[in-house]
Amino acid sequence: MVLSEERAVARRVRVPVERVRVAKRIRTETVRVEVDVEVRREELVVTSAPVPPEEGERLAAPGENGPGAGDGAPAGEEQVVLVLSEEVPVVGVETRPAERVTVTVRRVEGVERVVVDLDREVVDVEGARGAPAGTSTTNQGR
Repeated sequence: MVLSEERAVARRVRVPVERVRVAKRIRTETVRVEVDVEVRREELVVTSAPVPPEEGERLAAPGENGPGAGDGAPAGEEQVVLVLSEEVPVVGVETRPAERVTVTVRRVEGVERVVVDLDREVVDVEGARGAPAGTSTTNQGR
């Protein structure tokens, strides 16, 4: 007859514990930023000067080079059209990398104490020599 006994065998099994999702999101926050931008504009400057008498007589005479010649305006009504321009600040937003985030998994090792109840087989011998009836014998050499 073979007697059997249980022995504790410890091993490790990897089981999923938690699922973690890493995502980035855009958080809008209002930040007031003041930036000085140098701008330029054109202004009209009118300079008045007296006309010498000899040039005044030449300009007063109607003709090819006289006032209003060739521009379709009546004599004496000369028009000059100027387009003035200016620079205006234009604000744009650029997205640039600001920070690198790294996510890693770290293994933490430890020891856990496990308690196991073990069973063991015994033999009951009835009427055997040297052993009273109803007693059991076990291997005491362990």
